[in-house]
Order: sequence, then structure tokens, then C-alpha cells
Amino acid sequence: MIYTTFFSTLSLAVIYGFSILLVLASLAVGNFFGRRSARNGKIGETSIGSAVAATLGLLAFMLAFTFNMAADRFSLRKTLLLNEANALSTAFLRADLLPADDRDRVRTLIAEYVDLRDIDPLHVPDFEERLLRTEAIQQELWQLVAKLSASGYDGERLRGFYDTLNEVIDFNTARLYTGMRYQIPPPIWGALYALTALAMFGIGFQLGASRSGSAQVAVALALAFSVVIVLIVDLDRSYEGVLLVEQTPMSELNARLQAAERAPRDSAD
Repeated sequence: MIYTTFFSTLSLAVIYGFSILLVLASLAVGNFFGRRSARNGKIGETSIGSAVAATLGLLAFMLAFTFNMAADRFSLRKTLLLNEANALSTAFLRADLLPADDRDRVRTLIAEYVDLRDIDPLHVPDFEERLLRTEAIQQELWQLVAKLSASGYDGERLRGFYDTLNEVIDFNTARLYTGMRYQIPPPIWGALYALTALAMFGIGFQLGASRSGSAQVAVALALAFSVVIVLIVDLDRSYEGVLLVEQTPMSELNARLQAAERAPRDSAD
């Protein structure tokens, strides 16, 4: 599996636990300083409320901004999967445009390609091997196109195939980078966690100053904010969690192509 940052290597459970601890710690520290300031008589209720409201507003904006980034990328991953499946299906059909000697080989390669792309995102122990084989098939298909072009094969028929082959290669690259390499940048996560800590500190300070804080409120806040953060992380990841792109288009295409490849052998038997 390809990881681009240290944050990407952390599991959702670790991130959830860290988020809860951060919120609880920030509330506790804020509560401590709030109570101490109240005892010293250095409290301005209006200024505290305004500061906390402003910080919570910034946090809400940051959460919405980050969530939209993750949701847009999730939607893009779904679109790219469907587009790649359509391109592969078209390439398989357009193999009929090639000479009979090459047609069967091309169909076999495309069927293998689809089988390599049909994965369970939560369990791909041979991801690197699949990626290398995918690139090898792309090279073999392109070399076949180059050979036919050099031999003077009908340009219109050949173009009908290699246009679709270009799309297959493009969608593979787009899916790889969108799913594995293009994720929410670490500085945004850092800013989100910093604002969360500051906002929780402010709430804790306000509760401590008014001496109205409770453990139940602290735990509820910790769980609520942590759930939202983990939801954003889950949306941003293509290889972990419960919010995964449904692989049905590729799985159904794989089943159809494998059946199509078996049919000639079954008739020969």
C-alpha cells in the first residue's frame, strides 16, 4: 500500500483515540486555568464568551472546509471507477477492430487487467504486484498498437481501439493518484487539530470560570468532535474504514469478461 504522509499510516482507531484525548486534555487544561482565574478575580465574562464563540466559529468553518474536500474526493473516486470500468468494457469490445491474430490476445490481456483492478479495498496484500502487472499489460497493449501501426494496418480501425486504450491508461493513473496519493494535506490536519484544541480550551476555561463544568459534558464533547474528525478521515481514505467506494461496476465487468473468455474454451471442449 502507498502512504504519502505519516498521518496516512495511522489507523482510524488511533486517530479516534488521539482526538478524544486531545479534546479531553484541552477541556481539562482550560477548566483548570478558568477556575484559577475565577479565584483570582481576573475574569471578564463578556470577553470570554466572545473569544470562545469566535474560536468555535473558526472551528466550524474548518470542519466544513475539510469535510467538503474529503467528500469531493470521495465523489471523484466513484466517478473515476465507473469511467475506468466503462473504458475497459469498450476496449474489450473494440478488440474486434484488430486483426484476428491479435484480437484474442488483446481480449485476454484486458480480461486479466480487469481482474487485477477488481479488488477488495480493505484487503489487498499484493497491491504492488497488481500495480506492476497492470503497467506491464499497458505496455504490451501499446506495443501491439505500435506494431500494427508500423505494419500499415487500417488507421481508422486502429484508432478506434487505441483511443479507448488511452482512456484506460489515463483513468488508471487518475484513480491511483486520487485514491492513494492525493489526500488532505498535513498542514490542514494540523490547523484543524490546533483549532480543536483552542476551542476546547476556551470551552473548558469558560466552564471552569463559571464553575459549571461536568465530566459528562466533557466526554460528550470529546466523542462528538472525534466522530466528526474520524468521519472526515474515513472519507479521505480509499483503503480503510466503512465509507469506501462501491466496487460493483468493476466486479460486474470482471464477471462478464471472465465468462466471455471461458465461453470459447467451453465450446471447444
